[in-house]
Amino acid sequence: MRSSFAKSIYFGAAVLGLASLSAVTTTTASAKSAAKVTSSKALTTDATTRNVTFTGTNALYSKPGTVKGAKVVATTTTAKRLAASKNGQDNVRAYRVATTNRGSVYYKVVSFDKQYRGWIYGGKSTDKFAGGIKSFATTTAAKIPSTLNTTSYYTLAKTDANVNDGTTTTYKAPAWSQYKVGRTMKDASAYKTNLLQVSKAATTRDGATWVYVTDVTNGKLTGWVKASALKLSKDVPASEGVTINYTDKATGKVVGSTVIPFKADKSTLVLAHPTMDVSNKAAAPAGYSAAAAGVNAWGSESAAKAATKGSSLVFYVTENAKTAQVPVQLVNMSTNDSTKLYDHLTGDQQKALVAATKADKNQVVTGSTVSDATVKDILADANLTTFTYTDNGVTYKATLSSVAGGTSTGTTSTGTNATNSYAYYNVVKN
Repeated sequence: MRSSFAKSIYFGAAVLGLASLSAVTTTTASAKSAAKVTSSKALTTDATTRNVTFTGTNALYSKPGTVKGAKVVATTTTAKRLAASKNGQDNVRAYRVATTNRGSVYYKVVSFDKQYRGWIYGGKSTDKFAGGIKSFATTTAAKIPSTLNTTSYYTLAKTDANVNDGTTTTYKAPAWSQYKVGRTMKDASAYKTNLLQVSKAATTRDGATWVYVTDVTNGKLTGWVKASALKLSKDVPASEGVTINYTDKATGKVVGSTVIPFKADKSTLVLAHPTMDVSNKAAAPAGYSAAAAGVNAWGSESAAKAATKGSSLVFYVTENAKTAQVPVQLVNMSTNDSTKLYDHLTGDQQKALVAATKADKNQVVTGSTVSDATVKDILADANLTTFTYTDNGVTYKATLSSVAGGTSTGTTSTGTNATNSYAYYNVVKN
C-alpha cells in the first residue's frame, strides 16, 4: 500500500511537471510568434487622396495589431459606428504605413476631430487601402441650388467672428471635409460687401450643400461657404459696370465712388447718357450734392455719353453747408421720459447744452449722420455726462448710458423739440 502511495505521488508530480513545462512553452511561443515591424514611413501622396473610412472588420490599435503590446483603441463596433456617422468630424485621414515580417500592412489614421488615432490592418499591399479601411469621398459634387446661379453677384448675409458654422465667412474647403483645413479668415466683417460669384457646389457628409465662390472685389473671400449664407446683391463689380468717382468741385478730391450697372445701347454698345443720371441711379456721398446749377457735373460730357463697361467717370459734387446746431434730446431710461429730463436742468445747464450744440467744432454737414462721438462731445462740453437734480423734494442722479446720433437737418431748436440725436441716462435716487 505504501508502495502504491509513493507511485501515486511520483505520478502526480510528473503530471504537474509536464503541465508547468507546457505553460512555459506556450508563453514562449506567444512571444516568439508576435509580428515585427519591418518598415514604417509617412505617406506622402496628396493628402486629399488619403481620406478614408472604417469598414468595421478590424479594430483600431495603439500599435500594428499583431505587434507585441498592441492595445485596442477602438473596437470593431466603434469602427462601424464611425463609418455610419453623418458627421464630418468622423472623417478619417491615413498618414503613415507600416509592414510587418508577415507581409501585413497597417495604416496609422486619425479622425478629423482627433478623438481616435491609431493603427489598423490595411491588407497585404501598400498600393491601396484595404482590410479595416477604404477610400472615402468627404464631399460629393452637387447641382447649384435653384436659389443661386453663376451669373449673379452675392454677399455674405451676415458676418460674425464668434460663429463657425459655415455661414459667416468662407472656408478653404467645406468644413470637416479635409483634415486641419478651415476658414479663409475668422472675421469677414471688413469684407461683408465684397461681391461673390458662384461656380460649383458640393454636399458634405452631413448633407449640407456648400458652394464655391470667387470674390470679384479683391479675392479675400474666395472659397467655400454654405449655400444658405449668401444673399443676392444689386451691386456689380467695377469690371461689369461704370465707376462714378464723386469729386469735390472745390478741392478736386474724390470723396466717394460707386459702381452702377452697365446698360449698353445695343447698336453702339456704349452707355446712353440718360442712364448716367446719378440722381436716379446712384446717390452722392452723404453731405454732398450735385454741382450747382450752371456747372457741368460731369468731368467730361462726351465721356459720360460714351462710357463703356469697366470705365470710370468723374462726377462733380459740392459739400453741403454745415449745421448751425446739432440738437440732442435727453432721455430718462427709467421712464422713457424724453421731455422732463431737459426741464430738470438748471438754467445754466440748459444754456451750456445749447452752447455745446451750436459750437463750431460740433457741427456736421447738413444731411449727414451725427456720430455717437459728436453727441458725447456735446454732452461732455456741457458737463452733462453725469448730473443731479431735485424733483418733489427727492434728489436724483442721472448718468449717461449710451447715445444715438441722428441725421442732422440743421434744426436750431433744442430741449423738448430736439429729436435728431439722443442721449440715454440711467436715473436713480441719489
